[in-house]
Amino acid sequence: MGRPVHYSMEIAARCQDLIELLVDQTDSDPKLTARWRGPLRTTFLLAMSTPMLVLPMERLFKPVLRKAGVADDSQLDPAAGDRVLTTFADGRPFQEADFYEAEMWSYIDATKRFPVAEVWPGEIFDQLEATKAFDGAAAAPTSDILECLRNALSHGGVAYLDSRGRQSEDATSMLGFAAYPSLGRRDELRILRISVDGYQRFLAAWSNWLTSTGIEGKLTQDGPGWFDVQVPVASLRADLER
Repeated sequence: MGRPVHYSMEIAARCQDLIELLVDQTDSDPKLTARWRGPLRTTFLLAMSTPMLVLPMERLFKPVLRKAGVADDSQLDPAAGDRVLTTFADGRPFQEADFYEAEMWSYIDATKRFPVAEVWPGEIFDQLEATKAFDGAAAAPTSDILECLRNALSHGGVAYLDSRGRQSEDATSMLGFAAYPSLGRRDELRILRISVDGYQRFLAAWSNWLTSTGIEGKLTQDGPGWFDVQVPVASLRADLER
């Protein structure tokens, strides 16, 4: 397997390729459907989306907008860092992001903390159905929405919901995500909701946005070994642009 060079871009693109290749199989495989009382598309999308969201948020979002952690991809392709600034900085609303889809997301900026692993309070689902929640998602800072997703996936704040947006034994049609707004607000939760179909489209749009500088093709075609971490960034970019 070709070794990823720009993890933030390549992991998202690789996972998206796997989604496009395999998602229909997870929906139709009779053995899996029989074993798990239904298709595994939702499980597959959650499995793929965890690295697709967590890695870029750690290796691009944090280094560009905050303080770098253990890894920083921002210097591999400065154009990607510029797009992170344009999309996430200064509280830019989610509705202006390239990966936003209207009327798909509903959002509660803050609600009283509850045990996420148990049945969620009914009033949460009522709030998520309201126009205010859809408007709230559109107007919320893009950084808040993506951090909520990233933290929910990393820390288990995910709920399977039916077509009414409730927890039941019916087939899963929606996903709920819950996360702390910040370390200083652990008595509250942020809540996101989106349909499974909408989530699948979001992942494709997210991957496209991450790789839109055109770096992906060069990174993946040369395979392992072509890139040496000692090569200066300017030389890397010159090679990519040839």
